[in-house]
Amino acid sequence: MSAALNIDLHTHSNRSDGSLAPAALIEQAAAAGVEVLALTDHDTVAGLEEAQGCAQTRGVKLVPGVEISASWRAQAVHVLGLWIDPAAPALLRMLEAQGELRRARVRRICARLTQLKLPGADLLAAVERHPGLPTRAHLAHALVAGGHVSTAEAAFRKYLGKGKAAHVATEWPALEAVVGWIRAAGGVASLAHPARYALSSGARRRLLGDFTVAGGTSLEVVSGGNAAQHVDTCAALALAFGLLGSVGSDFHDNRAAWNPLGRSLKLPDRVTPVWRSFGL
Repeated sequence: MSAALNIDLHTHSNRSDGSLAPAALIEQAAAAGVEVLALTDHDTVAGLEEAQGCAQTRGVKLVPGVEISASWRAQAVHVLGLWIDPAAPALLRMLEAQGELRRARVRRICARLTQLKLPGADLLAAVERHPGLPTRAHLAHALVAGGHVSTAEAAFRKYLGKGKAAHVATEWPALEAVVGWIRAAGGVASLAHPARYALSSGARRRLLGDFTVAGGTSLEVVSGGNAAQHVDTCAALALAFGLLGSVGSDFHDNRAAWNPLGRSLKLPDRVTPVWRSFGL
């Protein structure tokens, strides 16, 4: 491992809910000094080929990745697949099923928005104009563009968040199945942003226990804007469960000025980096 490497193992392009095309993401990462970057779009690998083509010319080592939605005890969680084979047939079949779940959810949400006297059909059309898989974030931005709410955050608070009038729950595949698909594609399963889930400390430990039993081997210790106490907590959990550590900005777009590509994502020294297994 080189401690000087600038590594970011969690980013998004416009093939899911990021704002930049894959090549533009790589261009911006290279300009910001990122040397190793994983493109981990939600439930799709559609941007990896474009990203790889740009990475080769810009001197960025691209880690092929994906962020897969999973279900654990009725809680939605996200698992990063890092160093996957994006052409693995079983993985592609599973991601196609995930995509259909996402498309069906957006259609159902728009139907509920119509019932709330909002232009659901127009909002759906706006979402479907995007090049990637539809997400609630796309719908939130469409609500902003239509003047129905002031910010994307307000869209979730008023309509799209859990318990709100247009919220639609999705039954994602079980955590152990998702981890199995990642491993079968030659990848490392890493639990994304563990401090973000609305879980008690005991439930979080049970989640990590089940994740480890399923074959998960890494934990995203540093994620996005996590405060120092969250990093310390996640580092302690990684050590307690014998997990490797990962770092990722969870970058989506440049509007989050507090979370730019290229920001320092330092893994605590006591945690073994997941990238060490890959000669970095």
